[in-house]
Amino acid sequence: MKLKYYLFILLLVAIASCKPEIDEFSPSKGGADFTSFIAVGNSLTAGYADGSLYESGQEASLPNILAKQFAFAGGGDFKQPMMLDDFGFGFDGATPVPKLVLGMKTDCTGETSMSPVRAPVDVNMANFQSVAAEGPYNNIAVPGVKTFHFFSDQLAGLFGNPYYARFAPDPTTKLIELTASIDATFFSLWIGSNDALGYALAGGAADALTDPADFDNYYNMILTSCIQNLPGAYDDAKGVIANIPDIMSIPYFSFMSTQIPYNGMMLDSAQAAGLNILYVMYGHPEITFQEGPNPFVVQNSDGSWGRMTADDRFLMSLPSDSMKCNGMGVAIPPPDAPAPFPIPHKYILDKAEIADIRDHIAQYNAKIFELSTLYNLAHVDMAKVLVDVGSGGITIDGIDFSATFVQGNTFSLDGIHLTPIGAAMTAHYFIEAINATYGAKIPQVNVTDYQAVQYP
Repeated sequence: MKLKYYLFILLLVAIASCKPEIDEFSPSKGGADFTSFIAVGNSLTAGYADGSLYESGQEASLPNILAKQFAFAGGGDFKQPMMLDDFGFGFDGATPVPKLVLGMKTDCTGETSMSPVRAPVDVNMANFQSVAAEGPYNNIAVPGVKTFHFFSDQLAGLFGNPYYARFAPDPTTKLIELTASIDATFFSLWIGSNDALGYALAGGAADALTDPADFDNYYNMILTSCIQNLPGAYDDAKGVIANIPDIMSIPYFSFMSTQIPYNGMMLDSAQAAGLNILYVMYGHPEITFQEGPNPFVVQNSDGSWGRMTADDRFLMSLPSDSMKCNGMGVAIPPPDAPAPFPIPHKYILDKAEIADIRDHIAQYNAKIFELSTLYNLAHVDMAKVLVDVGSGGITIDGIDFSATFVQGNTFSLDGIHLTPIGAAMTAHYFIEAINATYGAKIPQVNVTDYQAVQYP
């Protein structure tokens, strides 16, 4: 018995003497230097969300999240041109409006439901005043900017971009000049979305896609300015660049088609017969109707009329009340005189336009990847990330991210830009690419520290 007891004691001593090896994570910069970090881009980098640029959105901007993690590996201060309040300003046409919030909205049928609405406050016009004197800034991203805008000396002018006008050193300072004037050791560049998005937001009825050859030239010069920037205390900067997501991976171009089928015009035999007569009277005998489901009537990009197809998509700007109560997509109902009422093309992207947009984005992304390889930069495939988000979803830190509007954690109430937790999810992939490219050990962001869409 005593022998067994001594053997048991010896076993315990042996176990205690075997110290487990723990691979402790020690942050390091690797081959990068985060001392002076600048962020160049558009609204996705500026912190724009919920249809506005506002204070807490800027605080949760992608580069501000990155800067906090860079601080663990020698990163310096990161300064942004902050708004004065948590409503900021966006635009409804040319009218300044505050951010979107979830609120109750009553439709034309009298049905009330929760929906994105503009916050019930007036825009603080002091937000339009210049804050250039408080610079220089590390985040010089400009909502709405396209690649060729970097080279305009009117971008901060009277009829230019009001977001850039807030922090531009001078009304005639080109954004490319500001980019090149900052002595940075590291940069992030996420630019090019608006070169396709402006056209897509207009339903192909306005704006234009940037020619891929022009994009190649503009992007290369912007990237070169980020790398070389101001000759000063630091050598050429290293950095991380991201490509452009497929527009169909974001709710603005997909959500409404999940709510309203392309053939959601339900008719009985009498209604179908009446519409056939009406459309003949207005010179469109080619558009016919039948009992049951019918595709909506739409205005094509060339002004002609046609039918919506399963491959076309409604935009989130679609005025659904006009479809419910005013006959849009079919015909103006009584008591007004009946008349055909096709859906204006600006509320739809058709199959050909979607293909054209995707083709342009693919060419833009090919150039971005080519240059990331040429300059040995970290490359983030955000196109793939958001396809994954939109298809099966992804999970980080136990949080599920999908493209589901409002509830999917990823997208804010404008259906385009990221929530704070969506920005943190994006930062996860940026850090992953930076660590892999430069042998750095930047600690990953804890996405649970950031919020999704807030309910009232």
